[in-house]
Amino acid sequence: MEVTFLGTRGWYPKKGQTSCVLVETRGGNYLLDAGTGMYWMDEVVNFKKPTCLLLSHFHIDHILGVTTFTRTFGGKEITIYGQKGVKKAIDRIMRKPIYPFYFNSPINRFKVRFGELKREQRIFDSVVRTAHLSHADPVIGIRIENRGRSLVYATDTLPCEATVKLARNCDVLIHETYFSDEDLKKVKINTGHSSPKGAARIAKEAGAKGLFLFHFNPEYDDATISRMVESAREVFKNTFASKEFMKVKL
Repeated sequence: MEVTFLGTRGWYPKKGQTSCVLVETRGGNYLLDAGTGMYWMDEVVNFKKPTCLLLSHFHIDHILGVTTFTRTFGGKEITIYGQKGVKKAIDRIMRKPIYPFYFNSPINRFKVRFGELKREQRIFDSVVRTAHLSHADPVIGIRIENRGRSLVYATDTLPCEATVKLARNCDVLIHETYFSDEDLKKVKINTGHSSPKGAARIAKEAGAKGLFLFHFNPEYDDATISRMVESAREVFKNTFASKEFMKVKL
């Protein structure tokens, strides 16, 4: 497997694009979420392989990228997977008056299909497992297993036991850290987001081999993110910051 980070920020794209990660295997492309990082899809995806989109949840910063498929998608067919109601959620932003034409418009030369993510299923040449995590609205964590390697994508969630179980002994855990540890202490309501030490504790408890912090506050600069990595490393040494266009081979 090879992982390419296309969008690593949360909420809105200011100092980077919102959530989108490409996972490539010999048998297919798996796009994790469709934030504004999806805008770069046509520059990095090999459309000779079958392609799918796996959505963690339906907040706008994780689905807005589907509005660019007419330009960015160069394949013949893409299946969009998500929790129950995935087609209805995507249709809300892909139909008038929000968007001028739907996927089946003659302007598009590809087909879009929809499917629900199950607890365990085979997609292309990988096993995809899921678990419900802890956020303000329902969110799904996603694990992709291929040829003895495994990656877990856990965005928009509090540190929770469900992530520990899903990430057990994985090679790479991508875990959201919208807040720095200092800023999290100032939050007066539960927004369903994590900080570096919280993510690091999950990685350590799960026995993950590596942790990539992800879904950063869009206002954070590089220096702040570097401090977040150092904070996480106090708990889990093998921690890194995800960066756009960074590639990781498993």
